[in-house]
Amino acid sequence: MAFGLSTSFTSTPNSLKRFVRIVNHLNNKPLGYHCKSLFDDLGLRTLQPNQEWEFSFHLSLIIVTEFECHFWYQNFKAHFDVYHAGDITGDIGYQCGGDHCIWTAQKDGFYLYNIKSNLNVKMHDWNL
Repeated sequence: MAFGLSTSFTSTPNSLKRFVRIVNHLNNKPLGYHCKSLFDDLGLRTLQPNQEWEFSFHLSLIIVTEFECHFWYQNFKAHFDVYHAGDITGDIGYQCGGDHCIWTAQKDGFYLYNIKSNLNVKMHDWNL
């Protein structure tokens, strides 16, 4: 006998819908990336310079919602959570200042835009 969670049990209201946007502001360099959560693999992708890509999801009422991404361009790499719902100190959703988390890749690292404060804050460096 198999048990699983039904769609009706795991669905959430629209007020729990969140968005993550990735923006490529590298100087004329394509940005490769792979984003995933525990249940969703969003695949390998490439953003051309000055392009952006956005995905959306609903917060889980059962487990912590978390999306991580691997990024690369030339010889540089980065890996971090682009969304993590948790306590306020570790909650990237809280640091976004709203329902949209906007990550911008730049030559010196990754910036997270806070909607409430209207500030881009450097959050991660590139690794070699």
